[in-house]
Amino acid sequence: MDVLIGYHRHLVEAWLVILGLNLILPYALRSDPVRRVFYTRIGYFAFWAFWSMAAFSGLMVWLFAGRPMTPPVILMLGALALLPILDGYRAIRLRKLWMAGEEGIGFSMAVVAVEIAVVTLVTLFSLTR
Repeated sequence: MDVLIGYHRHLVEAWLVILGLNLILPYALRSDPVRRVFYTRIGYFAFWAFWSMAAFSGLMVWLFAGRPMTPPVILMLGALALLPILDGYRAIRLRKLWMAGEEGIGFSMAVVAVEIAVVTLVTLFSLTR
């Protein structure tokens, strides 16, 4: 069981690194719109890849441990539902901003900062229980 929990923890840490890159790259590439769009799309793929791996490993840990629905598990499931909604909203809104000729860097950074805060708070809350 410790191996599964460690695997899940490392996936969440890697996901935080991906979110950090999603936060920094649009600002770092603000002078080159083509590269910014390209790396933002790669960031979407990486977000979804690590979201699905962390979700699957977390659900497997919870099922194999046979633990009841505790507040940290409920919070993790809530975050599991909230984060794709936020990232989908960011993708749709950024596409509209790009079509209108705007950069949308501030908007993108704000949404990713909220995603990082959610993942960090859920992680910290689950460690205290």
